[in-house]
Amino acid sequence: RLRTVTGAAQEVAGITRTHGLLHIFLSRGTARRLFWLLLFVAALIGCTVHLAKLVQKFTEQSVESQLKLGSERAQFPDVTICNFKPASASLIRWNIYHDYLNKSWGNFDNWFQEDTKKRPQESDESYEDRLETVCKKLLDVMWVSGDTRDISHLDKTMLLSCRYNSEPCSHRNFSLVQTSRFWSCYTFHPDPGQSSSGSGGRGAELDMVLFTDETEFVDVASATSTSIKLRPIHNRLKSTPSRRCSEPPIETINYVRHFSNASLNVVTKAYSKSVSDFVVEAQQSILHSNCGCYSHLLPFSVNTSDLCYFAPPQEWITPSDAVLKRIDCHDHWFEHAQRQSDELAKEFQHRMWCQFTQQRPWQQSRRWPPFSAIQEIWENLMVPQVRHGVEFLPEDGKEHHIFRNMNQSRQYSQILPFLNDDDCMSFFCNHSHKDYYYCDTLLIQLYLKQASGCIERYTLSRSLASVSVSLQSPAADVYKEKAGYHWTEALSEVGGTLGLWLGISVVSTFELLEFFYILAQRCRGGTTGSESEGSPD
Repeated sequence: RLRTVTGAAQEVAGITRTHGLLHIFLSRGTARRLFWLLLFVAALIGCTVHLAKLVQKFTEQSVESQLKLGSERAQFPDVTICNFKPASASLIRWNIYHDYLNKSWGNFDNWFQEDTKKRPQESDESYEDRLETVCKKLLDVMWVSGDTRDISHLDKTMLLSCRYNSEPCSHRNFSLVQTSRFWSCYTFHPDPGQSSSGSGGRGAELDMVLFTDETEFVDVASATSTSIKLRPIHNRLKSTPSRRCSEPPIETINYVRHFSNASLNVVTKAYSKSVSDFVVEAQQSILHSNCGCYSHLLPFSVNTSDLCYFAPPQEWITPSDAVLKRIDCHDHWFEHAQRQSDELAKEFQHRMWCQFTQQRPWQQSRRWPPFSAIQEIWENLMVPQVRHGVEFLPEDGKEHHIFRNMNQSRQYSQILPFLNDDDCMSFFCNHSHKDYYYCDTLLIQLYLKQASGCIERYTLSRSLASVSVSLQSPAADVYKEKAGYHWTEALSEVGGTLGLWLGISVVSTFELLEFFYILAQRCRGGTTGSESEGSPD
């Protein structure tokens, strides 16, 4: 058997390109064979260590990063406008607003009665904080159960002027998004035919003049001109064992965007699910499994009647124990779900997107408008709105939940707080001592443009804001990750390593297979190499 193996090895050694084997089997002296054997074993050990390092390098899946500046076309993002004060300040002056709270809700006198009582030895500050919490809960009940669109901010009255890439835009380019925090927000969408880039090679730009209604918007203060420049970067990450991410297609989820009339006419929109959406889904599951309802404080996909804070109209004045218990259950388990946020975020971290766009904003603000421009804003932007506004009037063609069959438009209400001059009020309101509810509407509309001298300019300036949102460039930066060590590179290095240490190539591998084939044939036939050569075919 030894002669058989030796004979097969000598036969292969004569043709192999693995030079170490050639010297081991063909050398005549024992010392020389021993030298080449030791050298081959050392080379084999070195090759094994080298290959182990290459395997470790490949399994680490290293990532190579590349940043290309201005290499792809930038897309103008959705811009959402939200007012910090959910209810319109100009509308709460109307008697009909207070009548609605009284007749429909009983001024909330029967809601959370124990929480509105001052406790023994409770400080005034603590009591006020608790009342503020109760007030927030009451507003949430009203938002979930009714239709607050009439008393929240309206796109038609909020938007005094709008231009996108120097072309006119209007409230029709904005879609309503209702949230429990801001009530009514509006998201801008350019018309499909409008250019996605500005003139002169500049990035797209949205310019607006807003009526802030005596409050402030998120990131935008009243009485200021705010410029927000965006520099988008398109991220294309590579999923690795240490940081996994999801490649397209991405799962989607439908969230309620807006609703009306106590859970009727619910409108939803599909969103790509990010890590935060998986966290929200898990938190909503916690609430539903323990309370049988969902939270309004998180994005939801159900009718408002399935929310914990929902009260049917017959229970608006006097809530049932079931409604109050459901609200208490919500508050307890929502706090519990919020404490689980960090753990849930870690659990769903691998759900982050591999491809997404980040907006890097640069913001600058200055005082605005100048005193000399207020009259022009009044005459050119506000007066036309009041004269042509029909919101709340029968001809607006909409179904209103609170303000029905009105004889005054929504736009009319926004000018009344600024008619503070005594002589003007005496003229328009027939010496009614600034009673806004009995002013002569027709008389005001007739002399509205000439009434700029009646406007309290400083008060009006605090209800205006100029906003410009633009792309810094029509091109976006691209951050791209790719495999730092590709399998083709690994194959080349393996081949180089085998060739360096052992002189082995792909052909040598087949020679090794041939050796085992010849050895198997010899062992099966019981012949040596010389005997095999002399035997007939």
